[in-house]
Amino acid sequence: MPAARSYRRAYMQHSLDEALRESGVRISLAARKDGITAGFIMARADLGDFGRTEPVAVIDTLGVAPEYEHHGVGHALLSQLFLNLAALRIERVETVVASRNLPLLGFFHGAGFAPAQRLAFVKTLDAAKP
Repeated sequence: MPAARSYRRAYMQHSLDEALRESGVRISLAARKDGITAGFIMARADLGDFGRTEPVAVIDTLGVAPEYEHHGVGHALLSQLFLNLAALRIERVETVVASRNLPLLGFFHGAGFAPAQRLAFVKTLDAAKP
């Protein structure tokens, strides 16, 4: 019995550590058509980051198989994601799109997304320079 208790303790510690590190809820959906995966979407919902305190979901991955582009797969995935997020009482969804990715910008704009009031900044670090 002590071995089982020790195993359970290690499992519980791992679970607690993971919960403390990862505060968000992950949501993943896949669309299947003709027996194959036609698309997928992944997002996380959390209580906020970068000073934001309201619950928000962030779409971090969206993919549609090339043969199913312009067949409504992406919009169907977004619709189901929005339903799932509403059940979690999430009222806002965000994502980041490269400024040169015009097709994806158009897709999100067509789905009702608009530019945010915040700007993202990035700096590439050169290891040779302090």
